[in-house]
Amino acid sequence: MRPETPNTVQNELGYTDVIRYGEEYAASSGYDVVEVSEAVETRPNYWRIRFGLAPRGSGKVLDVEFDEAQRKVVGSTEVSGGTGRGPLAP
Repeated sequence: MRPETPNTVQNELGYTDVIRYGEEYAASSGYDVVEVSEAVETRPNYWRIRFGLAPRGSGKVLDVEFDEAQRKVVGSTEVSGGTGRGPLAP
């Protein structure tokens, strides 16, 4: 038996759709996304998507919280000067 891969997340809404919803939210909020740093299911049906923001290498990131069951963004936090890899800012 193989361990579950990120592809198994694509059951209901899907990993790709979670990213797409997050990118659409970021763009409609005026952010210029240059990369998806990570997408993590923090609990069942609840995601944190971290986007690197322009200009590339600036250290600015946008953390988007997404409720997969409701199919909507439930929060976001812009973090400046971080590496985009550490813990979320309070």
